Amino acid sequence: MTLDLTGKPELTDPSTAWLSLHVRVNDTIKLYFAPSCKETGNRIELSSGTRVADLRETTDLIHGPNYEEGARLPREPWRRPTAEEAQNLIAAETPTNMASSVAIFQLPCEFSGLQEAMRSGDKESLKVSLLQPLRSICELGEPLQYIGPTKNPANLRTVTFNRDIGRYNGLHVDNWDQLDLESRHLSTNRICINIGQQDRYFLFLPVSLMGMANALSEEIGAQWEVPGRYTLIGRQFMERFPHVPVVRCRLGPGEAYIAPTENLVHDGSSVGQSDMDEQFTIRGHIRLL
Repeated sequence: MTLDLTGKPELTDPSTAWLSLHVRVNDTIKLYFAPSCKETGNRIELSSGTRVADLRETTDLIHGPNYEEGARLPREPWRRPTAEEAQNLIAAETPTNMASSVAIFQLPCEFSGLQEAMRSGDKESLKVSLLQPLRSICELGEPLQYIGPTKNPANLRTVTFNRDIGRYNGLHVDNWDQLDLESRHLSTNRICINIGQQDRYFLFLPVSLMGMANALSEEIGAQWEVPGRYTLIGRQFMERFPHVPVVRCRLGPGEAYIAPTENLVHDGSSVGQSDMDEQFTIRGHIRLL
């Protein structure tokens, strides 16, 4: 389905939605795989667009997971990208602009010895066992903030849980730095390391937050106003352009992503896992060397 910025999609090939948007929007997101990663061609899938969480997913308090009202999720089925889509999405060179890049890499040290240290969250031991190896392949811009180890239940479409309201966010934008829209490209990004026993996924829409705002402004006109909660920019974009696919990237144990989650509609996913989903997160101004 070709994306038409009048909001009326043409009934053609669904695989062209991302390619059509790529032509119209400059602020697209590139995905880079470090040489340490294997089987890069088999790591990526695209959704069939996005959808709003249905009534059962927002009201079933017993069986859950229950989503907040208005939450949006990837729409199945998933598929492999076409050669043209992969060419537009995947970067061949190490990215220099991390505000519009997602990078996937393997830890440059023995993973099994780090798992318990990362699970414990002992900052002093991690400075030696984790940060020193990371600095050999990453620039870790200060100040660094340790979010540390977190766990999620297995087999969730999306994993981010809002404890204030007791519901899952769905695809969302982070707001740790609380910068305005025009400054989002200056926000911190994050390293998130898979410290579990099984593969997990990173999900993202391949358009920056400003790219979405520009598309909405062009589509709606002068009456469009920037909402106070930036996740709502993403939701409005997904509502207007529901056929733009979510990118799903697989990360094995000991692998990590660097992503600008303040400038990106995203989430994690534990689909397919049988054990707990575990990750370790550090925030800062971070890029691969």
